[in-house]
Amino acid sequence: MIRVLLMIAVAGFVLSVGALSAAVAIGGPDAIARGGWWLADGRWSGHNEWSWDSDHHDTDSGPQVTRTLEWTGADSLDVNLPADVRYIQTDGPASVTVTGPERAVQRVVVRGDSIRYRHRHHMGSGPKLTIVVRAPAISSFDVSGRSSLAIEGYRQDSLRIEVSGEAEVEAAGEAQEVNLDISGRGDVDLAALKTRGAVVDISGAGDATVAPTEWARLEISGMGDVRLLTRPARLETDISGAGRVREESPQGPSEEPSSTPATPSPSPKSSKL
Repeated sequence: MIRVLLMIAVAGFVLSVGALSAAVAIGGPDAIARGGWWLADGRWSGHNEWSWDSDHHDTDSGPQVTRTLEWTGADSLDVNLPADVRYIQTDGPASVTVTGPERAVQRVVVRGDSIRYRHRHHMGSGPKLTIVVRAPAISSFDVSGRSSLAIEGYRQDSLRIEVSGEAEVEAAGEAQEVNLDISGRGDVDLAALKTRGAVVDISGAGDATVAPTEWARLEISGMGDVRLLTRPARLETDISGAGRVREESPQGPSEEPSSTPATPSPSPKSSKL
């Protein structure tokens, strides 16, 4: 049995070496010197041909250009590529304007509520683009990786923001309620957003700044940090790990505020004196 397995392993190794040798013979040393091979259109198909595209590794090249993409609008926005994004709430038709190196800009597409590169092998790579989104009613945002998002002139009942990786978000305007979900080292600053209530859920080492006037529910697991710029009448906290809630007033930061626990406290009869 061992001899059979050994023979299979040796045969596989020989076939691998043969395949690599054939690739070098066909493509020549120039292909290796320039970094490798990839599928020309990013999809597997019997009609595809293997070819080298220098853009695959050199997305920073090309002149700076600005391109406006067609978009019918949506109530949510998913930023799925490295970019500094501005969302401006305006009436009228929606639009997406992308600025950056020409080769990278030409790859950007809007599909549904997602701004992304055309092919998945470019996700998370390439230069950081500048994107301006104008639309009347986006209320949910999903930002990941090393992107940033600035929300301007926001005027809606609710605002939901989901952040992962090292993404950064700031917002100015007004909403009745905000809901933040932060994972990783994301940072969300809502100091300039007026709101009655806030739900904040942080897992990891993320930071959030909120200013709810009536109520807040704060949940932190890990080393997250929540800055409260107001003193809401109702405050619930659930903290596990080294996370903390800090209350900051115009006079400066104070101690962690008292709060209503997320779970019932033991009755006085069961407490030890």
